[in-house]
Amino acid sequence: MSTSSPPISRSSLACLLLQHTSSTLGSAAYDFASFLFLIQIFPDTLIPASLAGLCSTGCGLIFSGYIGSLVDRSMRLPFVRTIIGIQKTVQALSYSLFLLLLIPLRQSAAKAFHGHGSLTQVSSSWTILLLIIACSASLGLSATGMTVAIERDWITEIAHGDPVVLTVLNTYMRRIDLLSKLIAPLVVSLMTSFGDYPLATGVLFGLSILSCATEYLWIKVVYDHFPVLERQKGYRSTSDESRPLTRSAVEGQSVPRRMIEWLAREKRDWTEFVKLPIFFSSSSMALIHLTTLSYDGTFISYIKAARGWDDTIIASMRGLCLVTGLIGTAVMPLLERKVGLERAGAWSIWFEVGCLAPVALAFFYGTGRYGEHGPVWNSVILFGGIALSRIGLWSFDLCQLKELQLALDTHPRRNQLTARQISLQNLFDLLKYVLTLTASSPACFKWTALVSWLAIVGGGILYAVYLRSVRGHLLHLCGRKVL
Repeated sequence: MSTSSPPISRSSLACLLLQHTSSTLGSAAYDFASFLFLIQIFPDTLIPASLAGLCSTGCGLIFSGYIGSLVDRSMRLPFVRTIIGIQKTVQALSYSLFLLLLIPLRQSAAKAFHGHGSLTQVSSSWTILLLIIACSASLGLSATGMTVAIERDWITEIAHGDPVVLTVLNTYMRRIDLLSKLIAPLVVSLMTSFGDYPLATGVLFGLSILSCATEYLWIKVVYDHFPVLERQKGYRSTSDESRPLTRSAVEGQSVPRRMIEWLAREKRDWTEFVKLPIFFSSSSMALIHLTTLSYDGTFISYIKAARGWDDTIIASMRGLCLVTGLIGTAVMPLLERKVGLERAGAWSIWFEVGCLAPVALAFFYGTGRYGEHGPVWNSVILFGGIALSRIGLWSFDLCQLKELQLALDTHPRRNQLTARQISLQNLFDLLKYVLTLTASSPACFKWTALVSWLAIVGGGILYAVYLRSVRGHLLHLCGRKVL
């Protein structure tokens, strides 16, 4: 690890952050709008939203390691430009499919989903829905590629492994993520509230096309500003095990042989990742993803159907959570300076556990009748507790991200192993959607909320195991190290 790194000019940093802003705004708009549209089209069930999430995370679980290996052995600029092209093309295709469901099939889609209607209506509605799910899965994979390439590989190279610079860059990137998730849903909800759903879909379709060209140019500007990003010969491992096969070698292999080699690489990478001390920290972060206590498609479905809140309120409450998340990104550097990186992570995750405990209870007591908001105190606990928990969540996210970057900084397969954490997160995301498919009625959402809180408690326990392994103790009492 480098003890010092060359200074980053303001113009270079601005280019990096502008590119990231453009990318995350488009992704955040699709993530919010796609679930919102599915809920609007199929208002009486969580199954379409859960299926979209299930397939997206399932593909991520299976292919994240392969994407990490592609980042390791691909030239940086062509790889990211390819991902941008795929993202924007698939987004535009998905918005086009939504327009079909929202205009010509609007009156029949919900009934056709349950098999009611003519054969043409049922087959066309299900075909379009399955294509939308496939698009969401493709966008999930492309998002993984961008995350590993930009937020893990490019950022680490630009920082030259300097912990201070890593903290600054990670904080900037996370704040952009949060601001994008704040602005994009508000814009989408305003379009659906003051216009209509087809209008919002058409506008998003046009923006996805326009942003493809701008992002394609911006990423080149970023690449030119940071010469360190140019791939050098010998970068990464050059062992026979890690070197990619040539086209002729791959074409000469049978499909079973390729499958065996892929499984062997997967086993090797997972075995190595599990043996690293960072595995328990990564597992704690991944376990937090088994939650419905966040503004994803299933939670939005619940508060729209079971609690009767409209799109504007939902977007506003989601915006409040993102504001508190921004506070979390400011808290993390302060905590790190005061108590150290590991203790900052521990304080953050248990703060989240404490904030969500009354929220889990609020799903069982004082909810009111189905379709109504319920008592004011219950709504305050529900929305307020989730909002406060975002401080701990995003502070912990930054702590764990920095731990992972520092632990794998000089590893020859850094991006492949980094992708294993994303695979872990996808695994628990997958379990979340299995959970919501099992309890597909909004009336059963309280049980998924309870499981979610217990999963976060489990994440805190796993992080305690990590602390014990790297520090040799958990607590300082009267100057003594205990446990």
